[in-house]
Amino acid sequence: MSSPSPSQRQTIAVIGAGIVGICCAAYLIREGHHVILYDRRGPGETTSFGNLGGIQSLAATPLSLPGMLKDVPGWILDQDGPLVIRPGHLPKAARWLWKFWRESRLERVWHNARALNALNSHSAASHLELAEWAQASDLIQVPGQLYVWTSRRNYESAKLAREIWNASGHENIEINAGEIGELEPALGTRFEVGLNIPGNGYCRNPYRLCVALAEKAIAEGVEFRREEINGITVHEGQIQSVQTDRGVQPVDGVVMAAGMWSKPLLASIGYHVPLESHRGYHVTIPSAKTSLTRMVMVIDRKVAITPMETGLRIGGTIELAGMDALPDYRRARGFLKIGAELLPGLDTSEATEWMGHRPQLPDTLPVIGKADRIPNLFMAFGHGQMGLLGSAPTGRLIADLVGGRQPFVDLAPFRIERFS
Repeated sequence: MSSPSPSQRQTIAVIGAGIVGICCAAYLIREGHHVILYDRRGPGETTSFGNLGGIQSLAATPLSLPGMLKDVPGWILDQDGPLVIRPGHLPKAARWLWKFWRESRLERVWHNARALNALNSHSAASHLELAEWAQASDLIQVPGQLYVWTSRRNYESAKLAREIWNASGHENIEINAGEIGELEPALGTRFEVGLNIPGNGYCRNPYRLCVALAEKAIAEGVEFRREEINGITVHEGQIQSVQTDRGVQPVDGVVMAAGMWSKPLLASIGYHVPLESHRGYHVTIPSAKTSLTRMVMVIDRKVAITPMETGLRIGGTIELAGMDALPDYRRARGFLKIGAELLPGLDTSEATEWMGHRPQLPDTLPVIGKADRIPNLFMAFGHGQMGLLGSAPTGRLIADLVGGRQPFVDLAPFRIERFS
């Protein structure tokens, strides 16, 4: 990357020190800009802390698929299911759910899948590049991933998802129960069918990756300010400054990468986005006494299992309950039971529980790009369950936009104006 001349060097405020904001700050400082990274918490201490660790070059399936409308009553009634809505939150979530349902039309599913594939195809390469830069290459592993099903019938019913994966251009190899057991002996032969996906991988510790990248970026010149953004000043179509709880900072541009907290900040300057918290839960089990060599996605149980350096992490599911409701850690503890079913010999005597707010838009696509109305406002939020894997490519795209270059991905599907 070439450094800008002094006249081209810009002061850029990156709002949000989760993995997306950190990657944006990293790519911008590598190009010589003056970068100020803002967050009221330390790097990676909120949603990014509990990521399940997927680094998937093949990750193109939108959440909204045909036939989902019939599932809504079950989501409300079954509070132990993979996607639940707390009854008290339903009136607030109704409009988001309607938009979500509209994205289940087949043409929209394929449109969104193509966009996700275009972005996430660059995940592994971009993460390896940044991790090497931060001397944290040990955290990124690309041994492949396994998608597994407990029954072939469930595998066959996932026809549309398999069509999307096959159309992505990424290799995925069907394997039987014996081959699954050969790759991962801890799984045995209880899964009837699976897919081996060579280009996919995982991060061994998403929080440590956030810290390593942030520390390297700060060493290179990023200013990290533990401050809360209270407002953004716009004058004649340009952002002039940001206001924090400690003062005013003039800037040449802003990168909005604050996850769920992007919503109120954007509303204050006239952008209204249908961002909903998909509250995710996990357990991490340091006492596991069983091991995997790769991330395993148990598709028909809606869980992922990742071999973290802190223990075996099991998580998944979605809960719609808003930002203020207390966590229901029964959902996290349910993963211990699932883990014991799927991994005989799993020792769950020690486990930690976690819940975080994953920022989700109805079409499963994040918002990435430069705002039409305010051209020095750059968007990088709304990655939902794909926050870690989409973060490094998003950082590259933001650096392209700030530098005035043609982005390496067509950003039309990701524009904030799609919600106008």
